[in-house]
Amino acid sequence: MNVETFHHPDGLYLHVPFCDGKCPYCAFYSVAFTPEGEAGWLRAVRAELARERAEWPELRPATIYIGGGTPSLLSGEAWMRLGEALHAAFELSSVTEWTVEANPGSLTPERLARWKGLGVNRISLGAQAFDDGVLRRLGRRHTVAQVREAVEAIGAAGFDNWGLDLIACVPGVGPARWAATLDAALALRPRHISVYALTVEEGAQLAKERAAGRFAPLSDGRQLARLATAEKRLGEAGFARYEISNYALPGFECRHNLAVWRGGDYLGLGAAAASHRGGRRWTNEADISAYIAAPMPPRELERSNVEGQALDRLIFGLRTAEGVSLSELEQRYAPPVTGLGRWRRTLEQLAKIGVVVEANGVWRLTRRGREVADGVAVELMG
Repeated sequence: MNVETFHHPDGLYLHVPFCDGKCPYCAFYSVAFTPEGEAGWLRAVRAELARERAEWPELRPATIYIGGGTPSLLSGEAWMRLGEALHAAFELSSVTEWTVEANPGSLTPERLARWKGLGVNRISLGAQAFDDGVLRRLGRRHTVAQVREAVEAIGAAGFDNWGLDLIACVPGVGPARWAATLDAALALRPRHISVYALTVEEGAQLAKERAAGRFAPLSDGRQLARLATAEKRLGEAGFARYEISNYALPGFECRHNLAVWRGGDYLGLGAAAASHRGGRRWTNEADISAYIAAPMPPRELERSNVEGQALDRLIFGLRTAEGVSLSELEQRYAPPVTGLGRWRRTLEQLAKIGVVVEANGVWRLTRRGREVADGVAVELMG
C-alpha cells in the first residue's frame, strides 16, 4: 500500500444530519432538510466548535471529514458561515485531506467552487448504482445521468481526489448486471471506490420489509460472489483493497478513515457524531432538537479501559490491508494489556483454518478471512 505514514494525527469529523428522504437501507441518523433546521443546526455547531476549542486548544487536525446525511444540501450561506467557524476555531494549516460527502442530485458547480475556496480537496460521491431501475429500488432520488453530470462538474471544478460509493448484493442484480455497474464506475476514472453490501440494519425500512416478507437479501454465497467480482475487476483496474469495503488507486486512500482505524484521535461535531481522545470515547445524542436546544450537546461517554482500546485497535487493524502488530499494541498501551496472550492464541487458531496469516509480526486477514471478518471479531471478543 502506498500510504504516507503519519503518527495518529488528529482529525475533525462533522455530521450533517439533513437528507431529502430516507433510503430504505439507511439506519444512520438523519432528518428532513428545512431552512429553519439548517439555521438552528449551524448555530449549535458554531457553539460546539467554540467550546471544543477551549477544551482541546492543541488540536491541529490533519484531516477533516464532513459526512451525513447529505452535506451537499446545505445552502451557500451555511457553507460560508461553517467555513468561517472552522477556520476561526482551529489552526487548519496542517490539514492534508478535507473530504465532503455529496449526493449527485444536490451537487452543483456553485457548491463545488465554494468548497474549493474553503480548502476542501476530496469528494465522496454517493453514486450507489449505474442503473436507474436499481436506484429507484434503493430509494435513491438521483439518476445515472446526474451521476455522470456530477462527475463532470467535479473535474471541471479542479478536484483530482474523488471517489464513488457503490452498493453490492442488491436482489435482482445478477452477475452480469453487477459487472456492468463496476465497469460503468471505472469508466468515470475515480480515484477511490467503496463497495458496501446491501445489509438489513436494525431500524432501517428494509428491516420492516423483511419482517413483512417483502424483502429477501441474497444468500451468503451470492453475496460473497458479488464482492469477489468487485475485488477482481477493481484489482485489474489498479485499485488496491486497502480495507474490507474500500479500494483506491495508489496514494488515494482515505487518510481520515485510515487514521481512525489506526486508533487516532478525532473530534466529532453535530448530533450523533462520535469522538475519540486519549482513550476516551463519547457520542453526541442522535437528536437534533436536543442538540440545538442544549447549552452542551447531550452525549454518552463510553467507559473504555485500556483492554477495550487495544481490542478496538486490533479488530479495526485487521480490517485493513496493512494489518496490525501485537507488539505495537503491547508498546502503545499501558498498563500492560492482559488480553494479548489470549488474542495471540485465538489468532494462531484462526491461522490454522486459513482465516488470518502472520508475517514479520504483523497479522492480516486472508481472502477467506475478509469474507468472515465479523466472525473473526466475535472470536477475538469472546
